[in-house]
Amino acid sequence: MSDSITRRNFLAKTSIGAGSLGLGAMQPLFAEGGENEKGDMDACSSPREILVQSVSNMAYTDDDYQKNIAAIMETLERTSSYKPDIICLPENCCNHQGNAQPVPGPITNAFSEYAKKNGSYIICTLVTLRDNKKHNTAVLIDRNGSIQGMYDKIHPTEGECNNGIVPGIQPPPVFKTDFGTIGIQICFDINWPDVWKSLREQGAEIVFWPSTYPNPTMLSALASLYGYYVVGNSRIDPCYIFDGTGDLLAMSGRYEGWAFARLNLEKMFCEIDFHVKKVKEMRKKYGRKVKVKYYHDNDWVTIESKSPDLTIKQLKKEYGLTNRWDYIKRAEKYIDTFRQA
Repeated sequence: MSDSITRRNFLAKTSIGAGSLGLGAMQPLFAEGGENEKGDMDACSSPREILVQSVSNMAYTDDDYQKNIAAIMETLERTSSYKPDIICLPENCCNHQGNAQPVPGPITNAFSEYAKKNGSYIICTLVTLRDNKKHNTAVLIDRNGSIQGMYDKIHPTEGECNNGIVPGIQPPPVFKTDFGTIGIQICFDINWPDVWKSLREQGAEIVFWPSTYPNPTMLSALASLYGYYVVGNSRIDPCYIFDGTGDLLAMSGRYEGWAFARLNLEKMFCEIDFHVKKVKEMRKKYGRKVKVKYYHDNDWVTIESKSPDLTIKQLKKEYGLTNRWDYIKRAEKYIDTFRQA
């Protein structure tokens, strides 16, 4: 599509550079004097590295959705120079059960305009009205301002059900973006791990969790259990971004109602089993083109490309690597053969 904004020309226009936020530790997003001014080992760039932003609405009011839109827009305008690839807004960021809106409608139109102007995906969660039924819906808006898809909350609370919110249909969908595959869960959905598992089985690399409360403990656990990034937020409480190992990459707080993190999607999370010798050979051949981090007490290792001409798919093929998720599935089948013997 000639007039669509692709990942490649978006990066070219905005000149977003190589990873300044290490995936294993929290660091300043932009250091004084330029990124990576100390020349650290993360200076090389990945073929698929994106900047995500998670936002709360600390000025939320139940009375006026237009005021809520204005409050979020003020935050987005203050941080627009960072040019995030995707922005996640909190659950019911602008309205509530008593003020359901159609899609498209005033709320989604406002964020569609912003997405098109700034070249960012936006996940906007609101109470929607479709076919005379109310849903708690996360709307995915693409870089062109078009509505790419919607996810209806599968597990509304008892209070939501009593207020007319209809549960969504299982399994939840995944969405293909220009940088990778994402999934979405909303607030109370966090209590059903099998639904999060279904997103992993469908190839989700990042799961976004707009919410009204934070729950970093469960977010971290789900990230490490299924091996994908998790980006969560809440309406007035902190935002959190977790690595696939469960490591905290970034969070918001009392002074800023947003969190940024640079995510490398050319990264895999492995058990140590069958990988020690392979990792040694890989490091010897590729040096700084790969970043390896051992989680010694957990028998885990993460491997990520830090070179634009090297992908995880190439490394998996060359060295016979198996990510942790596939290793567990393989082990289950292997164990079953002995159980049935």
